[in-house]
Amino acid sequence: MAERNYFYHSLGAILAMLLAAAIGYLWLPRADVSLPLVEDCRLDRQACASTLPGGGRVVVALEPMTGATASPLRVSVSISGTQADRVEIGFQGVDMNMGLHVLPLAAVGEGRFVGETTLPVCVTGRMIWQATVLLEVGRKDISVPFRFESGHE
Repeated sequence: MAERNYFYHSLGAILAMLLAAAIGYLWLPRADVSLPLVEDCRLDRQACASTLPGGGRVVVALEPMTGATASPLRVSVSISGTQADRVEIGFQGVDMNMGLHVLPLAAVGEGRFVGETTLPVCVTGRMIWQATVLLEVGRKDISVPFRFESGHE
């Protein structure tokens, strides 16, 4: 009888620990990973790439590369070596506060995501922007910043 009670108490303790571990995992915050600015590449000149933590690569391209304001800007993000559940890109002025504009990108297959937006017009002419790719990969949120220059056509 004592052995049977010991068994049930042990089983109950093990189940309680497993339940606590499962709840703890679900309540844990997502890991945020911010990669450094990709400084050796400008999106207004060419497509730019960055290596992702844990393997994988992200490639970003803007079209037209001139980044003209007040006209549609097509964004293409390609991911290889990992799978993203969600991809967005955030645009923010570097030297002038133009607000933060976040564009969700649509998956079009084989790790490629696309979207289209229009940047606000800077009345002073040319402007440096930061385009930060935001990836949701498993339980990680990864941000990869790139720079480009825009202006009037």
